[in-house]
Amino acid sequence: EGRGKRRMSGVIDVLAAHPSCDVLRKTELDDWLARNPRALLFFIGDRPEGLDVTVVVRELATSYGGRLRVGLIDQRDEAALMTRFGVVVMPAVVYMRDGQPAELVARMRDWPVFAQAADRLLADAVPVPLTGGNA
Repeated sequence: EGRGKRRMSGVIDVLAAHPSCDVLRKTELDDWLARNPRALLFFIGDRPEGLDVTVVVRELATSYGGRLRVGLIDQRDEAALMTRFGVVVMPAVVYMRDGQPAELVARMRDWPVFAQAADRLLADAVPVPLTGGNA
């Protein structure tokens, strides 16, 4: 049990260090969602399969970097936040649009399931104009 926990925390640390990822506590979640209209919330849980999904989420953060931020829900707050975001089973990735859950992928799935959900989330994202209304 101890060795598995250590391995799991190592994989989580690698994801947490990713430039497109933030570790989130319950108290900062609403502010973070307000700043990130297109985002993923990752509930890792404590199943071994969480490690596999962590690798997928890290790949999503890399592939969609700059367009999609990843919020890694602090494990101490997962249970308290599950109901709010429709999470029944972990690991789970919740695709967030304007502060609301748009889609959810639970447990380990093939890469296209995760990637296509990200594509759908970003499909209607309006690019932010670089100039302030001078068009």
